[in-house]
Amino acid sequence: MAVAGCGSAGSNEEGGGDDGGGGTGLSAPAAPSGLEATPQDGAVQLGWDAVDGADTYNVYRGTSSGVDASSSALDTGIDQTSYADETAESGTEYFYAVTAVASGGGESAESDASGEAEAIPFAAPSGLEGTSQDSEVALSWDAAAGADTYSVYRSTSSTDGAEGEPLATGVAETSYSDSTAENGTKYYYRVTAVNPNGAESDASSEVEKTPFSDPPDRP
Repeated sequence: MAVAGCGSAGSNEEGGGDDGGGGTGLSAPAAPSGLEATPQDGAVQLGWDAVDGADTYNVYRGTSSGVDASSSALDTGIDQTSYADETAESGTEYFYAVTAVASGGGESAESDASGEAEAIPFAAPSGLEGTSQDSEVALSWDAAAGADTYSVYRSTSSTDGAEGEPLATGVAETSYSDSTAENGTKYYYRVTAVNPNGAESDASSEVEKTPFSDPPDRP
């Protein structure tokens, strides 16, 4: 889980967070705490602790540290303590903050911002290809945005995704040679991306290959 607490939320002074209250005396809730950001394949999942007196929450996002409620909100009126940012681009570092909002009588008061949480969403590998060789299958794929390393999965039957234990982990390149493959056995391969915090993406598309010894030019 990619979570970075980049500062703590300040406490509200009396009425200090109720700029949206129009000076009516509606009290702003406390700033949310416990904000966490979990990178996913092309998205970031946020979660935070509930705040007493909050009716909804607003989410703020930036691409540099220091995000707060002074900018335009990514989304408002969130009525639960979680949010999926599905507009995040894989490979881009994002910083998030959340505010709590109390409302009543058509008025609202917004709290100070929470502490920050950081995440880098990442994509699944694409373009997986394989070449059959003598007791070996050579795999290659396209680099995935936000990936730090890759994991390779192998099965003797077609799978729906990355099933079972990986054949190889921590692969730093966009290629891998399976030198444990046996000639004449049909193998199915998939590859996943792993981000710097250890989160794993969905699996790539599947490629089927059978190593061989003779003739050497068999496709």
